[in-house]
Amino acid sequence: MGLLATILVLPGCAGLTAAWPFSRQAAAPAAPPAAAVPADPVLAFAARAQPGSQDRITLADGQSATARLVRAYNAASGRECREVAVVTSAGERARVICATPEGSWAETRMLLRGGGIPRP
Repeated sequence: MGLLATILVLPGCAGLTAAWPFSRQAAAPAAPPAAAVPADPVLAFAARAQPGSQDRITLADGQSATARLVRAYNAASGRECREVAVVTSAGERARVICATPEGSWAETRMLLRGGGIPRP
């Protein structure tokens, strides 16, 4: 009867292994958090624009400007970066916006003197 009792008990134990704390079942991966829209209008433009596109934006100081995505590239650090030309009544200024490891965008400094926008 020992063998018969073992055979009858084993199917009941099968349900316990799934609940065992050391089971090999992997938990479903958590969905990545949605990236927040940047508060800076130039960062927001850079996050959504394609090279060559431009848009009218209102800067943080209330001044109206035209933002144009000059180019998108991968920096030596491996981060995706975008060069944005911001044109106001005072002139044109280049800004470099790069992706952060957290999935947002942040402005970084130009590495070349004079910036990346060709000057006449």
